[in-house]
Order: sequence, then structure tokens, then C-alpha cells
Amino acid sequence: MTQVPQPLPPARLLAFGLVNLPLSMLMSPTAAVLPNFYLEYSAVTLAGLATATLVARVFDGLTDPLIGFLSDRSGRRKPWMIAGALLVAAAAWFLYNPSRDSGIAHLLASYLVITLGWTLVEIPHTAMAAELSGDYHQRSRIALWRQMLGFVGGVMFMASPMLLGDAGTRFTPQVMQAIALFIMVALPLAVLLLCRAVPEPGRRVQSRPIRMADLYRAIGETPPLRYFLLTQVLFGLATGAVSSLFVIYASRYLGLADKVPHIALPMTLAMALGMPVWLRVMKRMEKHRAWSIAAAGMIAALLAVLALDPGPGALRPMIAIMAVFGFFLGCSSIALPSLLADVVDYDVWRNRQDRAAILFSFQAVVTKLNQGVGGAIALAMPLWFGFDEHSPAGGSGAVGLKIAFIAWPCMLLVPMLWLAWRYPLGQRAHRIIAQRLTGRA
Repeated sequence: MTQVPQPLPPARLLAFGLVNLPLSMLMSPTAAVLPNFYLEYSAVTLAGLATATLVARVFDGLTDPLIGFLSDRSGRRKPWMIAGALLVAAAAWFLYNPSRDSGIAHLLASYLVITLGWTLVEIPHTAMAAELSGDYHQRSRIALWRQMLGFVGGVMFMASPMLLGDAGTRFTPQVMQAIALFIMVALPLAVLLLCRAVPEPGRRVQSRPIRMADLYRAIGETPPLRYFLLTQVLFGLATGAVSSLFVIYASRYLGLADKVPHIALPMTLAMALGMPVWLRVMKRMEKHRAWSIAAAGMIAALLAVLALDPGPGALRPMIAIMAVFGFFLGCSSIALPSLLADVVDYDVWRNRQDRAAILFSFQAVVTKLNQGVGGAIALAMPLWFGFDEHSPAGGSGAVGLKIAFIAWPCMLLVPMLWLAWRYPLGQRAHRIIAQRLTGRA
């Protein structure tokens, strides 16, 4: 008879997940807001944004696996997270506080340091999440706590213009400075709390030392990982395009520049409030099937945007549509880390290697490259149609925006949802792997 593992206490999950609150204010909200902010308050152009985004993602492609390798080789998670928190605290002010004459060099330098610090925290943190429990459903619960606290950070980011009194509803330099100060204080404190309240996970199997060769051997020896990453590539390219163009589409085409927080905040709330719903769904059906259904919902929401005409009348329907999109997007925040944690178990069982940080570094690379490549393609598409970043979108420029923001992501999500539905490592397969690991231990 299989013993049901005891659920982790909420206090430990809170201490673990709290790191993701300030950490989340560095990536997804930044990707959505930072392009338009730099266009408005610095000397960076749209072409410069596309270049900087792509270069930063290539840099991540080199550093993420290296950090995963170092963390796995050392067998420790916490020291790397401490180093990353300090690095973020040192660079956040420069990223969120450009001067009027700041160009691509300022953006790229500060962005590279921030992404390196983010990676030093993120990869050991996600690997640690996979190691806190080996249960199929408990992993979804751990992911829920981590992502819910991350979305609290996202809500705080998007609501910050309204929370700061006379700042109105725009992401002004004063608002971004306040966000930077919060991150510089909150992230080191959250990492310190984790170090005191959550034990360092131990090795589950006896294995040879992790070597550099394991960076490519992990992919060659783990077929479910290759399948997972291919599915995530399609998904990430689509969401990278949406996140990069969301503010620009709402501001330059729909004419809702002053209402972006009114749209973004309900979308972020819908993501957070929908996650407990998706957790319940995943208790009744396979995680990968829930992810596939959510992708279909995202396609429907994006297609609904086509019906909106520019002007104040677009505000309420855009709020509703993007809230629906956020609800379906929230499924991936639980499903992806939980599915990859199951792949870690497969690697431990089949290859007798505990390479959790390396596997999660591959996911991080794919995520960031998707944001970079997907964002760069999406930002470049309107330029091919004659879009002018300093003028309201109209004519062929508006067509380019619609293709990049709506048609292109939908074209990517269709094959992605088919692959997700057929994902090979389901609950039954994982149960067999878990039983064999328990017997081996």
C-alpha cells in the first residue's frame, strides 16, 4: 500500500514562496511595462528595445545552465540565492531609473546584471520547489503557493501607479523608483527568511558528481524533457509576443495609454484568483490536459481582441478580455513547474542523477529566450508594416500590430495545445516512477 505523503505546513510554504513576491516584480511586469517606459522616458528606440531584449536573452542562454550546473554540483541552493538577491539589490535602481538621454547601453548593462541576479535566485528556488515533495499533487500545491505570492508581487507592480497617490495611472519615473526601492529591500529579506525557515533539501540518490557534460547529457538522456521543452518553446514564443506588445497595443492602437493599469491589474488578479481553480481542476484531470485546455482559452481571448475598435469604448471590453486571458494563462504557472518536477523524478530514476537545477535552468533558458525571441519578433513585425513608435497606430501599422499581438501568438498556440494534450509523462507513469524511487531508497 502506497503511503500518502504529509502535506507541507502552510508556514513553511509561505516562507518558501515569499521569495517569489519581489522576484516576480523583475520579469513579467517589467517585460510588459519596461518597453513603453523606456520609449517614453529615455532615448531608447523601438529597434533598440528589440536588440536589447534579444541580447539579454542570449546572455541568459549562457548563464542559466551554468548556474544550474553549479547549484547541482554543490548540492546547495541557498548560497546562490543569497548572491542573486544582493546582485539584484545593487542593480534594480539603475534599470528602473533611466535618464532622458539614457540609450541602449544603459538599458542593456542594467538589464544584464538584473537578469543574472534573477537567475541566481530563480533557478535554485525552482529546483528547491521540486525537492520539497515527490508527490504528483503536492507539487502542484507548492507551485500554487509560490506562484500566488508571485502574483501578489505582480498585482503590487501593476497597481503601484494608483497606490502612490498623486502618481495617477501612469508608470512615471517616480513610480518606477518606488518599485526599485521596494525590490532592493524586500528580496534580500525574503531570501533571509527562507534560509532560516526552510531546510536545505538533501540528495535523494547516490550518484557520481555532476560534471559539465551533464548539461547536454541531461537532454540526450531524458526524452520527457525534450518533449516538455518543445511544448514550452511554442507556448513561450506566444506569451512573449503578447507580453511585449500588450502595453504598446493598448496605448498606441486602442488609445488607452492612461488606462493601462486598469487593464493590467484585473488581468493579473484573474491569473492569481484562477490558480486555486486550476489546482482543483488538476486534482481531477491530468496536469498537461488542463494546460492544453487553458491554451485553447487563450486563443479565444486573443481572437476576441480583434473586435475592438480604438477609443474610450474599448476600455471595458479590453479589461474583460484580458482578464479572461489572464485566467487561462494562470494555469501554466502551476502546470509547468509541477510537470518539470515530475521530469526530475524520471531523471533520478532512469539516469540516477539528481539534476533538478540543471533541468530547471533549461526551462529558464527557454522561458527567457522565448521572451527575447518572441518579443523581438513581435516588436519587429509592426515595423515591417510601417509602424511609427512615436505616433498612434493606423493603416498598415495597425495591421502589423494586430498580426504581432493576435495572429502570431494564436498560430503558435495551436500546435502547442496539441502537444500538451499528448504529453507522455502523466500521473500513472509518475506513480510507477515514484514507487520505484521509494523502493530504491
